[in-house]
Amino acid sequence: MTKRKRVLEPGAEGSAVDAKSRNSMIGRRKIDKRFACRTRSGALLFLLLFMPFLAVMPDFARAKLVIDVNDPSLVRMPIAVGDFISDQPGIVNGAELARILKNDLYLTGLFQLVEIDPALPYAANGGPDFQKMSEMGIQALVSGQVHVQGDQLVLEARLYDVALQKQELGKRFTAGPRQARQIAHRLGDRIMGQLTGIPGCFSTRIAFAGAGNPRELFTMDFDGHDLRQLTNNGSINLSPRWSPDGRSLLFTSYMRGRPETWWLETATGRQALISGRPGLNAAARYAPDGREIALSLNHEGIPKIFIISPQGNILKRLTNGRGNDISPSWSPDRSTIAYVSDQAGTPQIYLIPVTGGQPRRLTFESNYATDPDWSPRGDLLTFTARIEGRFQICAIRTDGTDMRVLTREGSNQAPAWSPDGRMIVFGSNRDGQSRIWIMDARGVVQAPISPVPGKAPAWGPEVR
Repeated sequence: MTKRKRVLEPGAEGSAVDAKSRNSMIGRRKIDKRFACRTRSGALLFLLLFMPFLAVMPDFARAKLVIDVNDPSLVRMPIAVGDFISDQPGIVNGAELARILKNDLYLTGLFQLVEIDPALPYAANGGPDFQKMSEMGIQALVSGQVHVQGDQLVLEARLYDVALQKQELGKRFTAGPRQARQIAHRLGDRIMGQLTGIPGCFSTRIAFAGAGNPRELFTMDFDGHDLRQLTNNGSINLSPRWSPDGRSLLFTSYMRGRPETWWLETATGRQALISGRPGLNAAARYAPDGREIALSLNHEGIPKIFIISPQGNILKRLTNGRGNDISPSWSPDRSTIAYVSDQAGTPQIYLIPVTGGQPRRLTFESNYATDPDWSPRGDLLTFTARIEGRFQICAIRTDGTDMRVLTREGSNQAPAWSPDGRMIVFGSNRDGQSRIWIMDARGVVQAPISPVPGKAPAWGPEVR
């Protein structure tokens, strides 16, 4: 006789379910269904009522105020900088401080400066008038006060998120009365750090070679102010390159009749010969840690890339082959050197491991490529290429892809990255004379900065 199997209800834990239990479970299911229907109906009603507000709410009102510098579709952030209020207008010019800051932000290519009436940022209660700012499309607002306290200039500044009506940054800066520009630059550095995660480079300096005869070396603030002459030897001085701590330079000089590599301390002007071997001693650059120097020497024949100690002792010969090898540039991680070689017939950029080995050609799209400079972020190289008969500044990924031409007007040469990797300094003759220019890394904003003619710029780090 075949026995019937009892059908078990789910969750009955192996026991048969009687009629009373089944009726109870069926009742609970009906209640659950009614509750689920009411929940779905409520959620649908909530979405129908609230979706119109979501549709019209701007994206920046729903997220933290931040600039994604790696976004290829980056749109410049609308920002307003109000004149800094001064209770001593005859002594401290708050409008001039605001102008310096606005110029700093503009040159990065990341901001759209919105001009406003000096009184507009403030509401009747003395605080920011966020409603008016929002109506003008402004996303960020900078405001503050400046005054003299004893022998110190004091700037108190704030950065606001207009959409969230929230203060994102508040800082107090002090300096000597003649350091107003430095205070504005320091504020700009902090604003960049707040909005991008990486502090700005507005407090750094740029070195360059003059374009006259003799050709002396100079430094200036990143925006061209505070020009200082470093050399006065009446000779040709070329290729200044900063030490990692920003306190000294390497440069090539003909002061003894042939190209030699010299060291110069910027604060004192003290100099020392680093490499004076027969022939070429040129284009020297410190490694990122400052422990070694790469340069081009030809005392053994044609120019090759060598690595020497900071005292000038040869540590190794890095390149070999039939080409002339010049202009070394270290990768930020110190593992690779980019350089120029004509081993294929015309100057092109190659990469070689610092440990030695087979070089890899990087550039192919131009018949002349030189002046490589490695981005501090390690992902790009900028360089000079001959494009349609003129020299232009280009950028390329370290795998040889995505080459971009960043300049179009005049002849442009010798690019160098800013220490934050957001801007590039270079030489250009587009306005009729050789001057130093800077641009953002995308080439959107380009502006001349040097008060005197110049060539071969190098962007220094913040002094440690």
